Amino acid sequence: MPKIPIKDFHLEYTLSCGQLFRVSKVEDWYYITVRDRIFKVRQSPAYLEFDGVSKEFLMYYFALDEPYSTILTQINKDPHINSAIKRYYGLRIIRQDPWECLISFLCSSAANIPKITLNLEMLSRAFGKKIELNEFEQYSFPNPGELNNYEQILLAKTGFRAKYIKIANSLVSEDFLKSLRKLSYGEAKQTLRNIPGIGDKIADCILLFSLGFTEAFPIDTWMKKILQKLYFKNKVISNKELSAFGAKYFGKYAGYAQQFLYIFARNSMAA
Repeated sequence: MPKIPIKDFHLEYTLSCGQLFRVSKVEDWYYITVRDRIFKVRQSPAYLEFDGVSKEFLMYYFALDEPYSTILTQINKDPHINSAIKRYYGLRIIRQDPWECLISFLCSSAANIPKITLNLEMLSRAFGKKIELNEFEQYSFPNPGELNNYEQILLAKTGFRAKYIKIANSLVSEDFLKSLRKLSYGEAKQTLRNIPGIGDKIADCILLFSLGFTEAFPIDTWMKKILQKLYFKNKVISNKELSAFGAKYFGKYAGYAQQFLYIFARNSMAA
């Protein structure tokens, strides 16, 4: 089984912080489905052991080439974020497949993580094909253009999101997604927002988790709660203002700060 030496990385935190949904844990292995492949990975103190992908893919996917200490130095601006960093040190932002990420976060509207996971699994069963790794079975995620049956999308329990998934399927191509990387953050965000069903939060999630825009700072219910509590003395602030605050305050790697604060909020404010 291939393995690579690892430092400044925590697999569990990275996979459980709400950026990725098609993950299953079997004993001490995490099985991750990316479009038409499955790979598995587990972590020991000094190594990542893996199967189903190349070392190069793993390094890219988990952003292990990012200057982690530099990122943390830039975002570690106060005791609040410092506490979150210390608690969840090693969390990384995954470089997901942009198409799968886009559909995932279209499914996230007014939904929780189990619901999003269910939608994606049902869409994959309806439109994908069976794939397996070491007797672990899954279904591939459909390509752009293949989510073309509205009734089947509805049967995946997507509800009001079904129409947006169908529209995105007709508007979005691989080339379109690649073209976003060449734009500025503001231009790429506005281009995504032109797709029905994609607002600021969903656009920022797509940009942050799949297209390399680490300055994106998505605001959802958890982020609104934690930012208002820690930085605005519980004053009610609009999502737009909170997003602008995060981007300006934390800078180029604001998205990393967002993820540390998000997982901190989910686990400390859940009650």
